Amino acid sequence: MAARFATYAQRIKNKTGSARKPTSRPAAKAPAVAAAKTVPVEAPPPAAPPTASGELQRLKDDLQRVNREISKIARETRGGPDAARHSQLPEKQQLLGQKQDLERKIRALS
Repeated sequence: MAARFATYAQRIKNKTGSARKPTSRPAAKAPAVAAAKTVPVEAPPPAAPPTASGELQRLKDDLQRVNREISKIARETRGGPDAARHSQLPEKQQLLGQKQDLERKIRALS
């Protein structure tokens, strides 16, 4: 009669382990690896043209310069009587526009 009054936790504990066994995962796809091995060795991956990599480096350098200028403006105006004003300065607004433009161009080349 004690089994009839078992608590919920006791019933869960007494269940067999097979009911709680997780479903097995599907096997790994071996044919994908075999297909990759059949790719001819003579076809190297297309490399970026040298002008694009030079352009990309130039854009990254410009972005770094713009970030330094933005930081410089923030440092100069930090802690002043109107510290929030530096975000509205026309110089900083222009630099932020340049930064967004450079980031967009870098993403397009990458």
